[in-house]
Amino acid sequence: MRPSARDVQRRLALVPYLQSKQGVSVDEVAREFNVKARVIRKDVEQLMMTGVGAHGGELIDIDLFAFEDDDRIYISNADFMTRPMRINGGEAAALIVALRALRDSAGDVHTDVVDSALTKLQGAVGGQTAESVAVVVEPVDHGVLGAVRRALGAGRRLEIVYTTASRDAVSTRQVDPIATFVRDGHEYLDAWCHSAGGQRFFRLDRIERAEVLDVSVEHQAVVPRRGDGGFFSSGEDSLQVELEIAPAARWIVEYYDATVVDDSHDVWRVSLLAGDEAWVRRLALRAGGSIRVLAPETIRTEVTDHVRSALAAYDGLTSATEEY
Repeated sequence: MRPSARDVQRRLALVPYLQSKQGVSVDEVAREFNVKARVIRKDVEQLMMTGVGAHGGELIDIDLFAFEDDDRIYISNADFMTRPMRINGGEAAALIVALRALRDSAGDVHTDVVDSALTKLQGAVGGQTAESVAVVVEPVDHGVLGAVRRALGAGRRLEIVYTTASRDAVSTRQVDPIATFVRDGHEYLDAWCHSAGGQRFFRLDRIERAEVLDVSVEHQAVVPRRGDGGFFSSGEDSLQVELEIAPAARWIVEYYDATVVDDSHDVWRVSLLAGDEAWVRRLALRAGGSIRVLAPETIRTEVTDHVRSALAAYDGLTSATEEY
């Protein structure tokens, strides 16, 4: 199974930390990174297979005697981590396109920063990228966009009048804004919706009116999602679901691009985006006990009721067979 984004971030931070603290104990590293000691041991084992090549002298070197006998970590041959990053023409083109998309939705405050990055990147690659490449983002009402930016900057709640295209309905909601992002030519607001009791996506061009309220947001700790990987086209109606998954169900993290919230135990807690309640129910039932729904409460209760109903049906079938 591929490592989660959090695993990669921790291992990248681990290398310079170990270089600056040669001989540090595994337990001390675990405390510093707020994970279990076994997680650090696994990270170190992964680092020993990491480098600029596949042969001796090209991989990160760990003193195995100190690591296995004394639980202390000495690291060497990892200087390549501090070398300047090099990118090829294709990677540069992808970055330029992404920055152009960001510029269209960044607002006046950040335009200068994006322009500066674009100028440096385009100058570095010369004429390798086509100026004809353009990213078109659906226009958003300036008043709505300004209110969203102000709410995000001040940590304030928003009241929005929103059109849900799939149901041809208009609703007024209060939301705690978390972040904005661009996906498939549309700019979205990722927010905690107090009406729905969960995290939702809202297309900014479908917000008819937005007002910043004199109320502080309550859900700042929610993990921002940028619409990568498991993004649904009907994102404004999707559900943020929290699950506990047993080892047999860890394929969910990779297959559905779920976010690992806590992997400090054998049973992991993960968060993922779902299209509707029925899909979550089917997923939980299909896993045969390897998945437990934690939130939202409505789905957890619904899944529990379906499981009990299914078990009762099997009990009835068994009783009927025995009588027959």
